[in-house]
Amino acid sequence: MEKMAAGFTFKDFLKDLGMRISAASIVVGIFFGLGYFKRTDFLGLSSVLDSTTAYFTAAFALVALVAIVWILYQHTK
Repeated sequence: MEKMAAGFTFKDFLKDLGMRISAASIVVGIFFGLGYFKRTDFLGLSSVLDSTTAYFTAAFALVALVAIVWILYQHTK
């Protein structure tokens, strides 16, 4: 089992855990949101998201877009 880094405090652990939980909830929210848009035919998206391939392509493209925006935001800090 690995030891924690000397400067890694419980506060840092909680901050890291919160960031990971937030990232996971964003990814799950994207998948659920696209499923909802597909089911309710929001702006005619059900015809575009009808195939499984198109649905997962759109979902992973949105996840990648969110990741890129987050990386760019972190670099501007």
